[in-house]
Amino acid sequence: LRVPAGIGDFLILDAVRESGGFALAVEEEAIFAMRDRVAREDGLLLCPEGAATAAAWEAALDRGLVRPDEHAVLFNCATGLKYPLPPAGAPLDRHAAVDYAALLAS
Repeated sequence: LRVPAGIGDFLILDAVRESGGFALAVEEEAIFAMRDRVAREDGLLLCPEGAATAAAWEAALDRGLVRPDEHAVLFNCATGLKYPLPPAGAPLDRHAAVDYAALLAS
C-alpha cells in the first residue's frame, strides 16, 4: 500500500525482484471483503494492509501463481482497531444456552 513519504514500498519491490517473486494489486472492495471474512471465520481483526496480503494470496491461488500446497507468511503489520470494525454478527444472550451450530453457520 502506498503512503505519503513512504520508502517501504521500494524496499518491498526490491525484495520481490531479487527473489524472483511477484506482486499483485487487489481492489479495495476485495481488501475489506477479506477483512470481514477473516474476522468472521478466524476471529482475527486484520488491518487493511494485512487483509490486502490475504486477498492477494487468494488471487494468486485463483490465477495459478501459487499452488494450494505451498506455504507463505502473510504479515498483518498494523492493528485493525484504527479503522471501522467489521460487522459483528448477531448478539449473544449471555443467559441463554449457546447454540454452537448457529454460531458456526453465521
